[in-house]
Amino acid sequence: MKQHQTERPANQAAHRCLPRACIVIPAHNEENVIERCISAILDTARADEFQIVVACNGCSDATAQVARESFPQVTVLESEVASKTAALNLADSFADIFPRIYLDADLVVPAEALRALIEPLESGDALASAGNMQVLHRHSSWLVSSFYKVWSLNPYLDNGKFGGVFAVSKAGHQRIGSFPAVTNDDELVKRSFSADERATVDSCVFEMRAPQNLAGLLKIRTRAIRGTLELNDASLNGAGYAAPGAPAEEGASSFLLIVRRVIFRPRLWLNFVAYTMISVWVRIKAGISFRRGEKLWERDETSRQAA
Repeated sequence: MKQHQTERPANQAAHRCLPRACIVIPAHNEENVIERCISAILDTARADEFQIVVACNGCSDATAQVARESFPQVTVLESEVASKTAALNLADSFADIFPRIYLDADLVVPAEALRALIEPLESGDALASAGNMQVLHRHSSWLVSSFYKVWSLNPYLDNGKFGGVFAVSKAGHQRIGSFPAVTNDDELVKRSFSADERATVDSCVFEMRAPQNLAGLLKIRTRAIRGTLELNDASLNGAGYAAPGAPAEEGASSFLLIVRRVIFRPRLWLNFVAYTMISVWVRIKAGISFRRGEKLWERDETSRQAA
């Protein structure tokens, strides 16, 4: 994956008639966090700099109402279907601006980070780009904090975190087409591009709030691993979801490299024990769920508590 660190002058694109990029935010029952997510962008964005589309899907709360009333300049779409990929496709059918940024509603990403994210797409250096995720776990339990302290050493993350927030150019979007009904859409997009076609933008740093307890962590990790198993199975059946040489987040080689990195960090040895036990349990749980053909969307609510 390419490393991209160039900066755009502050006044460049200031006088464009069209928005510089479109931001798609899929949202399912996100009334506690949607305002925080959009405010982080608009508080530091220039007027009409971004086209923002919130795709509410299967909501039973006031997500749409909060978004409309707090941000009249934002387009809010609603669907009764509770599906993230369906929400992405709904937003794509409305949006007409590229580059296109896909952003999870529970994340906090300022405008300057999003500007940096789309620079390699505007210059033609890449078809897709991702940033670096900071996991905030200071309010999490010891087990959750231990997991993320060791997880941060995963070689899968050496070139940034392709997930939560990423961007594609018009050509990159054509490569993806409509989002299929998969669980791990982030990994699907990553696998759609070779390492040379993806860019890691060091200056695009975004925050992810970790679950507060082990139950929440097990939910999101089980969903992620089962989603990867689904993609691996689909690729074996000819769906083409696996890019050549795509690294596996939970592969044996990744685990061995984590072990090597932990050896030289004695302070993490006890954390590593917790990480390993959690990872093994999640992999067993996700494997059983996958073999049963379950189509679940486990999610953590503790990180979405109202501020």
